[in-house]
Amino acid sequence: MTSVAIQGIRGSYSEEAAFTLVGERAEIVECMTFEEMFDRLRDNAVELAVVPVENRIVGEIRSTTKLLQQSGALVMSEVPLAVNHVLAGTPNAEFERLESVRSHIEALKQCGQFFVRYSHLQQVIGADTAGSVRRIVEENDPTHGAIGSRRAAEIYGAKILCENIADDIDNWTKFYLIGNERV
Repeated sequence: MTSVAIQGIRGSYSEEAAFTLVGERAEIVECMTFEEMFDRLRDNAVELAVVPVENRIVGEIRSTTKLLQQSGALVMSEVPLAVNHVLAGTPNAEFERLESVRSHIEALKQCGQFFVRYSHLQQVIGADTAGSVRRIVEENDPTHGAIGSRRAAEIYGAKILCENIADDIDNWTKFYLIGNERV
């Protein structure tokens, strides 16, 4: 089994990209931040890592490309992954009652037009998309929603309130599989 670091948790787009790039042999190592992910790779605590580098809507993901350049890691392969954001709520949530929406900052940016249309919704920056979905379900406050994947909503028992809320229906993110040496 190959250890692969991702920023985020089970149900994240990074996890999906890792399985796409590495397959069933991927042992996912969840990291809270991109810095932690790069540290684990640098320290050889993992064999590989998956990092998002570009999104169709927001362009280059500068925070990760900067870390990639500084790390000296090698790009092994890449995949453009379809990103279909959903708005998830607690099992008893109703869209009309939402007051805030939590997600990773890049996901919030990708849904800018949604927030223009529903300007009463407060945007809350979370560590990652899947973690944001899990958190709102755990807190069980029906006024809090989260942006993430359909899979994250299913895993954590969230109710899908809206689908395909990104600014572009053909939204995708390019992920790199990186390592310290060629395998």
